[in-house]
Amino acid sequence: MTTPAEGSGRRPWSVRQRLLLLIVLVLTMGLTATGVISFGLQIRALNERVDAELEQEVSELRLLAQSGPENDGQPYRDVRDLFFDFLSTAVANDDEALMAVVDGTPVLFSGGDRPFDVTSPDFVEAVAALEVPEGRARATEVRTGGTALRVLVADVRLPGETREAQFVVAIDVGSQRTAISNRALTYVVLSLLVLLAVASLSHVLLGRLLRPLTELRAATAAISSDELSRRVDVEGADTDVAELAVRFNSMLDRIEAGVLEQRQFLDDAAHELRTPLTIVRGNAELVRADDPEDVESTRTLILDEVDRMQRLVDDLLMLARSQRPDFLRPAPTDVVELAMEAMDRVTVLGDRAWRLRPDAEGVAELDRQRVLQALAQLAANAVRFSEPGSAVEVSTAWADPDSEPGRRAVAAGARAAPHYLALSVRDEGIGIPADQLDRVFDRFVRADNAGQVEGSGLGLPIVRVIAQSHGGAVGVDSVEGEGSTFWLFLPG
Repeated sequence: MTTPAEGSGRRPWSVRQRLLLLIVLVLTMGLTATGVISFGLQIRALNERVDAELEQEVSELRLLAQSGPENDGQPYRDVRDLFFDFLSTAVANDDEALMAVVDGTPVLFSGGDRPFDVTSPDFVEAVAALEVPEGRARATEVRTGGTALRVLVADVRLPGETREAQFVVAIDVGSQRTAISNRALTYVVLSLLVLLAVASLSHVLLGRLLRPLTELRAATAAISSDELSRRVDVEGADTDVAELAVRFNSMLDRIEAGVLEQRQFLDDAAHELRTPLTIVRGNAELVRADDPEDVESTRTLILDEVDRMQRLVDDLLMLARSQRPDFLRPAPTDVVELAMEAMDRVTVLGDRAWRLRPDAEGVAELDRQRVLQALAQLAANAVRFSEPGSAVEVSTAWADPDSEPGRRAVAAGARAAPHYLALSVRDEGIGIPADQLDRVFDRFVRADNAGQVEGSGLGLPIVRVIAQSHGGAVGVDSVEGEGSTFWLFLPG
């Protein structure tokens, strides 16, 4: 089955490409909106300013007409005199022109050189064609001489004057709009350069930011059941992507540990079951069916080997299940009651001088059943390697992190805790050679002086697993020929 991208022959866009496109699109929309709004406001401000200037010229003309030629409040009677006096004192800007029209004919103009000509026929005709209500003003826009003019035509009426007159004010808005357009073009060019710079920088930064994802993709492609050692290189977990890579590596660590545990379980089972199966098969092949005594002895041997295999399988299964989250079920446990219950269980293991030193009191958070199982294993081990009647002592005590036992617990791998519950089992057995003390907690390892003492070699590994599951540690002190003391330190 193929994906749509595979079926179409097109490679889907990567996260890096999609994010880069999204950044460019968002920035483009932002720059576009900023440019449109900014230059739209500039055009609007230009139009409002030009209209205000046009209205101002007309207002000044009205004030002059009302004040009269002698400034005595007697209005003008001759429209030409009004226009002449006004244009003689008014100063037009470089982009502004003033014109007086009497009976449809331009009679006066403001002076100065300008890039447009208000005397041109097309301008005069446009003004003449504009219908202006009596005594009112009307604005329009006229194109002439390659530019656009904003024009205000005001109808001028004087008392006793029979001639029609108009006052025309024209301002060049085309050149000002061109200046705004040039600035807009400059803004567009700069925006494109900014987009290019941002896209280039984003491409580099996204590559560094998303590098863990690239490594993650390569790692998932390379990982198989036979190759679980591949990991994603992460310099720090300061981003969500890097945190994802860290969590992925942690997941691979757990998967690899589980697979190794399964492989070890299979290897251990195959190794340890081979011998009893060979014994069972050999005796079954050699049994004489016509000899009742031989059949009975063979039956007893086979059942004994089957029981040993059953115990071995149970121990291996428990070690395999130690990786499951429900292996422990901790709960508040009274330490004194725990010690008393442990003694009730271990005293039936053999004829020994059992002793109990319950120095620890109080409550600890632990899995009572698992801890009792560990103490029973240690007690069984003590019975197995000691003589009948010899002393076996079970003790409990609290240890602070700063004390010698506490420092020993931390050195052995126990997690940091305010205090530790120290559980120990001391015997007077054969002891362990000094050069083998570090190996006795490994699977199927037996000390050289163990001889033919029966055991699967899984008891002490089970004790270590129980301690480590609690966040604690195990250890042993032993002198060959004098005895051993096995201890557990559990965070209290």
